[in-house]
Amino acid sequence: MPSDAPSESSRAGELRTVVVGTDARKIELVIPDDEGARFVFREIFERHCYKHAPRVPSPKAVLDIGGNIGLAAAYFRLLYPAASIDCVEPDAGALNLLRQNAARIGNCRIHAIGLYEGDCEKTFYSASQSVKSSLTKNPYAHASPLRLRLYDAGAFVRGVGVERFDVIKIDTEGAEVPIIRSLGEVLRRAAIVHIEFHSREDRRAIDDLMNLTHCLCQGTVESAHRGQFTYVANDMVSYEAWEHPLLVES
Repeated sequence: MPSDAPSESSRAGELRTVVVGTDARKIELVIPDDEGARFVFREIFERHCYKHAPRVPSPKAVLDIGGNIGLAAAYFRLLYPAASIDCVEPDAGALNLLRQNAARIGNCRIHAIGLYEGDCEKTFYSASQSVKSSLTKNPYAHASPLRLRLYDAGAFVRGVGVERFDVIKIDTEGAEVPIIRSLGEVLRRAAIVHIEFHSREDRRAIDDLMNLTHCLCQGTVESAHRGQFTYVANDMVSYEAWEHPLLVES
């Protein structure tokens, strides 16, 4: 299991390395030595919030919208060794580590932009802990506001040259609903969609939008205003137990 104790190098540079893997493959990641990164690491590698759905074919392409520093991308690489992974991330504070980790993950492209519904410009709150950066002001984050150019999600994804994304993950700290609306057919064609919600209103809106083509198959609700859902295409739903195929070590 991973250790939260920083190494000597992490104390000096506020970074630490962790090794995640299966019996077949190991990946060494560089992550911030802070509470936010540790929380996300536990969600992904210990609670398996992005585990695969039984009977759904192994995906050829994964789209990670809100890639942050690459923890979800690493998890997807271990689940899906042959899949291409595209990560979208606008936060300069996360991009340096995301690029480093993407090189270790392999077959992982980085798109340094932000997505929304339609091209627009909005205030982005860039936090000292990058997992807390968002388009809405977080009173618990030490964040600096800046103007950020955002691009229409549907138009961008259709232009990246991937015929179909089989797995899509959206964690954009409050911009999920506009992105879902913009993705349209791109999202409807996905076999598995992982979505984080950041308000009670968004939770209900996400479920209404997804229920047309997908079934809610698992999720966690951490509070009234935060949680994560996994949707599976209606024609692929299985009621078998979900598996936990990953091992994690420090």
